[in-house]
Amino acid sequence: MSMSASTRNEDGLDGIELWTIRGLIAEHRMAALVAAALCALLVGTLALVALGGKAGPLNDATTCTQWGNANQNRQTAYARLYVTEHGSVPKYGGTPAAVINAINFGCGVAYGDDVADTATVVQAIDGTF
Repeated sequence: MSMSASTRNEDGLDGIELWTIRGLIAEHRMAALVAAALCALLVGTLALVALGGKAGPLNDATTCTQWGNANQNRQTAYARLYVTEHGSVPKYGGTPAAVINAINFGCGVAYGDDVADTATVVQAIDGTF
């Protein structure tokens, strides 16, 4: 069986074949092509995930589940919009941080009540879900 392997008597490796990548690919071309195709598919999938479309901006109809999946920049952008459109949040204040805290608290309650998929961020702030 010759797969570009060599036997080295001088190293004390009598009868042990040392395989090389080039030898394995040459001997098993179909398996190498399948492995290369799978690697290309994996790299392509990772590239799509990394470079794919980003979710749209958050709005009053955003659910608590969507809120929880949004990054901090998107949450802050919505909180600023909320303050501009609705004003301050009772018991919390009129800063974006206050809005985020109110939503996080209300959505925590929504998760506990198992309605996070349907409760909106406005409902979470008001506690009316």
